[in-house]
Amino acid sequence: MLLHLEEALLLLSRIDAVTLVLDQKPTDVFTILMLAADHLYELSAEKGIYIDVPQLGEMQMDADADWTMEAVMNLMKNCMEAADAGTAVHCSYENNPLYTQIRIWDEGKGFAKEDIPHLFERFYRGSRQTSAGIGIGLSVAKEVIEMQNGVIRAFNLPEGGACFEIRFYSH
Repeated sequence: MLLHLEEALLLLSRIDAVTLVLDQKPTDVFTILMLAADHLYELSAEKGIYIDVPQLGEMQMDADADWTMEAVMNLMKNCMEAADAGTAVHCSYENNPLYTQIRIWDEGKGFAKEDIPHLFERFYRGSRQTSAGIGIGLSVAKEVIEMQNGVIRAFNLPEGGACFEIRFYSH
């Protein structure tokens, strides 16, 4: 736990000091999602949660594959923490001339309404938080995405569940 905290704080320091260099190049979205899901395989198996990454065809975007995968893993982990065993964390992706969009959502209860404006704040832990997390994963994800001309938002789905939506803008 302390090692993870130390690594996370060092990463945040690098982001704040603008010394984190991203290697943006054409990257396949499906590959990023699959690598993130593969890295979380043990945790998903332990929790009994399936990570659904549909193959929707090749879709390129300019991104740093490693750091974008790290951001996506943080979002997937957050969804897994809110989901019950026997459910799934879902992913989808699409693009248009303006942006590439990735959505990651769960089948849980969704975010508490009062938490939504604060989810990406450093060290914020939502009112429904049950894990031993330290509250920086979503903040790191937001920073990495924004460094790549992207935006992220969180909201509840009408049918239930929490959803993260990322948009990487083309220009």
